Amino acid sequence: MVVFDRPHALIDVPMHYCPGCTHGIVHRLVAEVIDELGIEGKTIGIAPVGCSVMAYNYFNCDVIEAAHGRAPAVATGVKRADPENHIVFTYQGDGDLASIGMAETVHAAARNENITVIFINNAIYGMTGGQMAPTTLIGQK
Repeated sequence: MVVFDRPHALIDVPMHYCPGCTHGIVHRLVAEVIDELGIEGKTIGIAPVGCSVMAYNYFNCDVIEAAHGRAPAVATGVKRADPENHIVFTYQGDGDLASIGMAETVHAAARNENITVIFINNAIYGMTGGQMAPTTLIGQK
């Protein structure tokens, strides 16, 4: 009986994320879903600026880098270019999605784009020193 196994959609390399960061956990969950649905060869991820940009190092699928906050726009273009043959997801941190990319996300949702947006909320801008983000709670240090 196998108790623990690495998902095939997760590349077998050490993760570089900071201790306590949720990126590694969410990477595993996303990879498990890709495996469970059997969509590895049809999946394309979009990773913008910030810690999430490193997703291309970890997922065993195509990953496109996007400008800061523009992952939903890139995902929309990818999905519309070949709507029947690709599952498209964005993988965005809170600084990227809830700050500069909020309008992109809202407009993609309003247009009912057939993409999945994965929102990682660490409540800080982690890659650039840990300053406050739009999701930082009042009084949080």
